[in-house]
Amino acid sequence: MTQVASLPAVHDDGPWLRSRSWDRIFVTGGAYLVAVPILLFYVFRQAGAAVSTAEDLVTLFVMVLVGGPHVFATYTRTFLEPRFAKREPRMFFGAFLVLAIVIGAAVSSAFFDVRIAGFPPIQFVMTFFFFWAGVHIVHQASYLCAAYEERHAAAPTRARRVSNALDYLVMLGCLYPVSFFRMSMIADPSRSDIANPDALATQIVVALSGSRSFADEYVFRIGRVAPILPDFVLADAFWIVFSALYLVVLALFVRKSVREHRDGTLNRTRFKLVVATAFVGLLVPVFPNLDTAFQGFNAWHSFQSLGIVWLWNRGAFDRGELKGAFPRAISGPDRSGSFYLAAIAATVGLLLVILCTGWLIEVGSAGRFRMFGLDSIPLDPVTGRPEYRPGSVLLAYYMVAFSLLLVHYLHDGHFFFRTRDLQGETRAST
Repeated sequence: MTQVASLPAVHDDGPWLRSRSWDRIFVTGGAYLVAVPILLFYVFRQAGAAVSTAEDLVTLFVMVLVGGPHVFATYTRTFLEPRFAKREPRMFFGAFLVLAIVIGAAVSSAFFDVRIAGFPPIQFVMTFFFFWAGVHIVHQASYLCAAYEERHAAAPTRARRVSNALDYLVMLGCLYPVSFFRMSMIADPSRSDIANPDALATQIVVALSGSRSFADEYVFRIGRVAPILPDFVLADAFWIVFSALYLVVLALFVRKSVREHRDGTLNRTRFKLVVATAFVGLLVPVFPNLDTAFQGFNAWHSFQSLGIVWLWNRGAFDRGELKGAFPRAISGPDRSGSFYLAAIAATVGLLLVILCTGWLIEVGSAGRFRMFGLDSIPLDPVTGRPEYRPGSVLLAYYMVAFSLLLVHYLHDGHFFFRTRDLQGETRAST
């Protein structure tokens, strides 16, 4: 399903990408980071911060420490590499297409009140983002699983391919049983603050919580908007059937893992990664505030990604394939600290741009936009529907950082499918 780009040699014997301790920290150890953004959100709320303010503060926290650095790390292999445009023209020009779509959607939605089928364009982008983000996270995990499979040196039999496919299905589907459950509660994508009273999911949430207002808060939304979905996805039958199918996949996964353990063929490193990914993916959508909960998953993913790109760059440096002066300066032996500090510096610089842009939007709009959102969302005087009025910092984030994030998805997805790095691969010492 996924091919493995070149990875440096391991330090000790075993199925590790680099070493036992390194893999435990950067591949699976980051799962402990998932709880940090979620706990921070409730700390900020207890301190008196509004929901939108707490969300933005958590987003900024994750962005500075790992989110921004992992996006910057990708660019050390793309825009900061002088041969990238010539060697990968579709990825180079595709990046500018993504930038144009995201920035255009944000600007047209906020400043010109553009509507497509009654919805602001950025809402379509956010819908696409949720599904692409889920695939991207799982694609990265499946890439690592493929790497572990190579290290395991198992014969590529039909049984092994079926076993691997089950691993991928377990990871790919983990986010969606609860997510589709909550999506079925959407009554109107333009009014994501109201749960559909006729939805079975709404009735279950009300019965369990004893609160209709909690059900309204539990409606699925990302970036404070609900995704725009076809009617069949919103139907009760969809989340029920999907959840049942996922339970079948889980049962098959458990059965084959027990059999492999008994036969002595279980790839333990791969198994641990699959289980950790599935556990986090199933748990994260349960938390009421999805923006913050997904920031927890993003924290682990970003931390993991930093380790992957570091391994890529170290191998390319040792083979003489890393040509950019700046990437070479931060990717040599004993330069991991410089690599991370450079990523932090780039992120802080980008954050300052976002904050300055947000301030300019607030000032230039004469209060139409506020730095961290309005206390109440204004209604369109004609239709009565809520207008699109995010905080100016969030809007600036969409215009500046969010577009770069989606370009990162495009580029990393390309690298995760590369096969030529496997041919004549030279294992380099680290």
